[in-house]
Amino acid sequence: MGFYLLRLRLSGIKNISKEIELEFYNKVLEGFNPEKHRVKAIYGENGSGKTAIMTAISIAKKVAFSLNYLNQTETQTLLSEMINKATKSFSIEFEFVNSVRKNLDVYQYGFTLTQNKRKAYEISHEKLSIIKNYTKNKKYSTLVEIENGQIISADLDKENFEELKKNTQNLLSESSLISRYFNREAVYSNLTIGIWHTLFFFSYINVYLEEEDKHEMYMIGNSINLRDIDSDNNTDIENVKNESKKEKQISYMDAKGRDIVYKEDFVIYKKKIDKLSKFLALFKSDLKTIKIDKRDDGDTYRCELILDYGKYSVNREFESTGIKKLIKVYDALVNADEGGISFIDEMDSNLNDVYLCKIIEYFTKYGKGQLCFTTHNLDPMSVLKNNRNSIDFLSGDNKIIPWKVTGNAAPDRYYRNGMIEDMPFNVDAIDFIGMFGE
Repeated sequence: MGFYLLRLRLSGIKNISKEIELEFYNKVLEGFNPEKHRVKAIYGENGSGKTAIMTAISIAKKVAFSLNYLNQTETQTLLSEMINKATKSFSIEFEFVNSVRKNLDVYQYGFTLTQNKRKAYEISHEKLSIIKNYTKNKKYSTLVEIENGQIISADLDKENFEELKKNTQNLLSESSLISRYFNREAVYSNLTIGIWHTLFFFSYINVYLEEEDKHEMYMIGNSINLRDIDSDNNTDIENVKNESKKEKQISYMDAKGRDIVYKEDFVIYKKKIDKLSKFLALFKSDLKTIKIDKRDDGDTYRCELILDYGKYSVNREFESTGIKKLIKVYDALVNADEGGISFIDEMDSNLNDVYLCKIIEYFTKYGKGQLCFTTHNLDPMSVLKNNRNSIDFLSGDNKIIPWKVTGNAAPDRYYRNGMIEDMPFNVDAIDFIGMFGE
């Protein structure tokens, strides 16, 4: 796996006003081995903010990739509803490792959105830092920092620093430097490599929030544009190019629910649908196969999926809500299986308990990436209870309480009986008397 999320900090999203931190790995990276740290389940009361975490990650990915995301009316309407009403400020920071190299590079990237005088949300602060060739006592060095739309420091020589400031003047409040840098030619530098690694880190992230996937990897894979590199050591550049070819997304969904597939990738897409058919057959044993109704559209095919049950067929659009969700969740599961970082909200929805636990067990043993999900189902705790950093509890007052392995203690029993700090379940059956009917 090329990238691994170590820690996530966020605040100011929906009902999460205070900063919370989710830890996916131990603080010391020496001997880095994520094998038992690939799955995390987040539990909490209704309204505690589990979905808010997923929403925050989804917003962060869009800010990182899109030049125009913050300029769209619908975005500002969404942010005015999603960002905490009291703080009117949303901050998020990712700490991640690039594990492709033998010597680990650890990054911190984050930004803050605040309201301007026009009540529109803009980027008030953005920062990317690195610990190159990580060792325990090394500290982060800043690659670039932006304050109120102005670059205040960057790991560039004076000439290129001044050029970057000039080219981004009055632009970095409405779009991230990450997205700006991606859409321009760039000289070979530590900053360039850091920004591309950050872009690829975000491209590895898949968030399931009842929304369609985008096609950022395809954009990256077809848009890298370098000046002539006058350097004897451009291995990192070549790694970026190779990753873009290997990981680019082969399809995306249009507004009518059809898969748009690039012709050159149709064979790969067909293999993916064949695997999807086998996956869905575990839940609906009468499913024979999934047929692809493709229509030519220039460089792409517009594809509709037809689920064949032998005696009858159903277009994906008219399938049950459960099957449609499984189709969408499948992409996130594939992403995590192939080395990506997937976040799934309410993973237990429409999934039988037995299947849910078996899927989670698969990712703890065989998955190559990371899987983080929210759930109300307690059964996955039995699968994850012996793995460190794999179960987090989110309290109603914005506290993350990690489960710590304690002998043979069962986390589901602790949780159910109100023994988790700040999370007492103090409702009894008698409390519902008089709540229903007349």
